[in-house]
Amino acid sequence: MKRLIIVVEGPTEGEFVKHVLGPHLDARSVFTSTLIVTTRRDELTGAKLNKGGGPWRNWDRDLRRVMGENPGPDVAFTTLIDLYGLPKDFPQLEALSGIGDTRHRASEVEAVLSKQFGDRRFIPYVQRHEFEALVLASLRALAGVLDAEEDLQGLEQLHSDIAGHPPEDVNDGPETAPSKRLLARIPSYRKRLHGPLAVESTGLASLRAACPRFDAWVTRLEGL
Repeated sequence: MKRLIIVVEGPTEGEFVKHVLGPHLDARSVFTSTLIVTTRRDELTGAKLNKGGGPWRNWDRDLRRVMGENPGPDVAFTTLIDLYGLPKDFPQLEALSGIGDTRHRASEVEAVLSKQFGDRRFIPYVQRHEFEALVLASLRALAGVLDAEEDLQGLEQLHSDIAGHPPEDVNDGPETAPSKRLLARIPSYRKRLHGPLAVESTGLASLRAACPRFDAWVTRLEGL
């Protein structure tokens, strides 16, 4: 039996872990819990006021805290953070941004993370290019949670836009990143509402088949 704490960027990723990834790992005796990065606390009470990514210092603080609070070999830690839009204060960001091949860049970001924390229990994972790559792998299911004709027509256009491109290859440009494409084509799309529903309906097996880098991460977590 192993405990796994997954530090995630926001509520959408948290819902994904809760409803899709977590149950799959739980069945393999890898029991998951999720920590959404805290962006702001009440100055008097310390209560969490906002949760979801923000500057890298928030990630660094929460990761170090959770590692310190959970000693021992029976617990592991991982991240679910987007490659696109890394925080401006991320370590070595300028050098990393200069790596044109985003497969290589994602691996180098993970290497920086591993070195940053120096904890053998830590399995850094960076989603290429965004969580929404998993939504692009779920477009058929997304159609089932959209109602407006304009949205459904936009979904068909999105299908055409990315035809022949694996979801993880859809790039990280400011207008062409997965999230930007979804918003541009589907006016009513809301990440926190539609994303988890579509991804859960698609199922982990199909997501893994469409997204090999994501699949490799899940395989590693299964082996804990």
